[in-house]
Amino acid sequence: MHKLRERFEPLLSHPELGPARDRLAPGLRVDFFRDYAFYYRYTDTEVIIIRVLHGARDAHALLASEDDD
Repeated sequence: MHKLRERFEPLLSHPELGPARDRLAPGLRVDFFRDYAFYYRYTDTEVIIIRVLHGARDAHALLASEDDD
């Protein structure tokens, strides 16, 4: 878990590092660590981790179902 937290550190100063995933949700970005993808949004003051998924999961289906809630 410590290594995963270290992976988030660069996003605090460079949140635009991850490619945009606006097709999944407006303002959504993604970055990767080993077999995991973490989806996030950012504001002027914070980076918000929306979801961490194993790479084998269907991100589109999972993230779309959250919008239905």
